[in-house]
Amino acid sequence: MTTSKPLVLVVDDEAMARTMTSKLLEKAGFLTHAVESGDECLRFVSLQRPDAILLDMLMPKMNGLEVLEKLRAGPTTKTIPVLLVTAKGQVDSVKAAVALGADDFIIKPFHSLDLIARVRKKVSMP
Repeated sequence: MTTSKPLVLVVDDEAMARTMTSKLLEKAGFLTHAVESGDECLRFVSLQRPDAILLDMLMPKMNGLEVLEKLRAGPTTKTIPVLLVTAKGQVDSVKAAVALGADDFIIKPFHSLDLIARVRKKVSMP
């Protein structure tokens, strides 16, 4: 019997953040795929359904809230757990993210154990 690891899509315009977050999640038993933009995120989910998405809030062109809104509008993507990640811990951002259907909101810098625990809450680990 084979069990597959949950796939987490990491979306962040900063290369170091993508790499560090992906490595952290892989060490915790997840598969990851990392992209640098909202457009790439939407292309990826049109081809493959991740078990969760870690989505940076502050990105050029299309920010995390805009991506989240598009994800929630799609019939095949509306139920994917989305955890918004940002250094911008303002109350308005949290309210906007919740109103659009974010499943969680993580403030940078985050503690690695907190991030792993929050992602595990949203996906089924084998």
